Amino acid sequence: MAKLSKSKLLALISQEIQSSLGFYSSDLSTQRKDALKYYLGEPLGNEEEGRSSVVSQDLLEVVESMLPSLMRMFTQSDKMVNFEPQQAEDVPYAEQITDYCNFIFNRDNNGFNILHSMFKTALLQKNGFCKVYWKTSKEQKKESYKHLDEVQYQALLIDDEVEITKTEVIEEEDLQLFYDVELRRTKEYGRCQIDPVPPEEILVSPRAKNLKDCNFIAHRVTKTVSELIDMGFNRKDVESLPSSEDGVFNTEAVVRRSYDDPTMDVEISNIDPSQRVVQITECYMKVDMDGDGIGELRKIIVGGSGYNNYIVLENEVINKLPFAMCVAIPMPFRFFGLSMYDLLADVQMMSTTIMRNTLDNMYFQNNARTIVVDGQANLDDLLTSRAGGIVRVKSPGAVTPLQTPNFLNDGLAMLQKIDQLKEKRSGVPNQLMGLNPDTINKSHTTAQSVNQMMNSSTQRIELIARSFADGVKDIFENVLAVICEYQDQERVVKLRGEFVSMNPREWTDKYDCTTQVGLGTGNQDQRLQVLQQVLNVQEKMIQQQGGMGMVTPQTIYNTLENYLQNSGYKDASQFFNNPSQQQQQEQPKEKKQDPALQLAAQDIEIRKQKAMADVDFKNRKLEADNQMKMQKLNLDEQKLATQVVKEQNVSELEKEKLASKILQQGLN
Repeated sequence: MAKLSKSKLLALISQEIQSSLGFYSSDLSTQRKDALKYYLGEPLGNEEEGRSSVVSQDLLEVVESMLPSLMRMFTQSDKMVNFEPQQAEDVPYAEQITDYCNFIFNRDNNGFNILHSMFKTALLQKNGFCKVYWKTSKEQKKESYKHLDEVQYQALLIDDEVEITKTEVIEEEDLQLFYDVELRRTKEYGRCQIDPVPPEEILVSPRAKNLKDCNFIAHRVTKTVSELIDMGFNRKDVESLPSSEDGVFNTEAVVRRSYDDPTMDVEISNIDPSQRVVQITECYMKVDMDGDGIGELRKIIVGGSGYNNYIVLENEVINKLPFAMCVAIPMPFRFFGLSMYDLLADVQMMSTTIMRNTLDNMYFQNNARTIVVDGQANLDDLLTSRAGGIVRVKSPGAVTPLQTPNFLNDGLAMLQKIDQLKEKRSGVPNQLMGLNPDTINKSHTTAQSVNQMMNSSTQRIELIARSFADGVKDIFENVLAVICEYQDQERVVKLRGEFVSMNPREWTDKYDCTTQVGLGTGNQDQRLQVLQQVLNVQEKMIQQQGGMGMVTPQTIYNTLENYLQNSGYKDASQFFNNPSQQQQQEQPKEKKQDPALQLAAQDIEIRKQKAMADVDFKNRKLEADNQMKMQKLNLDEQKLATQVVKEQNVSELEKEKLASKILQQGLN
């Protein structure tokens, strides 16, 4: 198969975007826009002048009544999820991964705000989304140092984060050099970022049934030209992109912004072209680029809008979709589920209509219309309504009130029926919104019966919480995948009052993730009673039979920790010490030297050793040269003496003495 050309890729992306669910003016977009209007209580558009225009906000009441219970179920403990190993060699790291991922979610990111945004969006607009990715940031600051020695100065020179802007060398009396330095330090660091995503920014293939088998999903955002250039995209491509028309066609975003400020954004592109807003779309799709017949999951960033008017800014292969999604009421074989708006839209319309008619009837009862005999009453007196006013008439019976049927009691009874219908549709009872005084005042009502009613009435909320748990699980699985792929340095974090080193390079992302979901408010007292009974049994077993191997200090601590968490205290370490941590003997750790200073010291030591080696080599060479000269001189003397012996007429005895002397000199 031939490789996919750039033009065919752009045509494919254009088709996917145009046919996607959530595109401008689609039915899905209209439903979500109307849901937001119903929640905000905006006018319905059928109001009449002089009549009641009140809007019932049943959708807001139900959503805001469900959120506290849902948030408490997920945030009652610091450990929102647990990671379980799949292989034996992964067991030592499972607890570390659990602690670190929960730390990233709650400390590095605002975990409460992320869950609140996802859950509220899912309850209101079908599906809630969030995006998990690795974000790299740069931080610059100016620093100045005085009287640095050679080692400290060399440490700054070899530091990649430092750019020295000014240096002043100071030489003291002992010929030692010191430095005054001004520098600019640029620190680049990365963190796992979790952002809730507005639903109108997500585009999904109509063939998708769930997030895992989705062949196309896109994130449509607006950025300024300056932001895109700073992100590293080609300047020429970015500046050629047309201005975004999102503020005109994205009616969902317009409704969200218009509640507080109905005016449009001020166009400032003519003043500063770098702040011109353009639209980019991050497309995550399976496409066969290399022609092997198998589609690879790729991240393709395109800029612009309109069919075949896109420009490819980035194209790379990825391993996993960066999105997580939660659905309040999942629908089988459908990507988008149902929201509270889908269940309560007609209920809120009926409630609004009955409330308006009831109020209009009350207005007509208090300010009834009047029948006036023509020419028999002063119309100015009739039109002037004031306490104790006088109406002048020419004959008795000239002015009579127009009788209006009393609809007040019937209207209030209808509203009660609609409240019952709302309770059945949503599964949120009136007891959850606030205790019903009629139920409390009954003489036969006991605490146990109230608990039973609360437990049975919160079953729908617990079912929604179980559905949301899958979305929370996807968030943490993405967090683990991101830190295993991108975090290449060890990080020290504070957990339970102690500093712990986290090194994801030693981990894998093959762990089973389980979400810890509470059981809600209705069962809190029951859970506390059960934990209290467990603690009593443990205490008796310790006192009477030494625990029988079933009760240890660690199991007692676990019971107390769960008891405190269900009571609302997340951190049990402020009340009790964990026995497992006490048993670990803390070994004294050597104080680690700054790596930059250590490298500088090593560099200086190497230079000293090299200089000493050079001096030693020179000394040895000089000594060897001297020895060679002496040997050559002695050899010349021996040759001269031999020649003298041969030429002179001396006795044999003298020759032997002279030879012995020459031999002795040669040996020396």
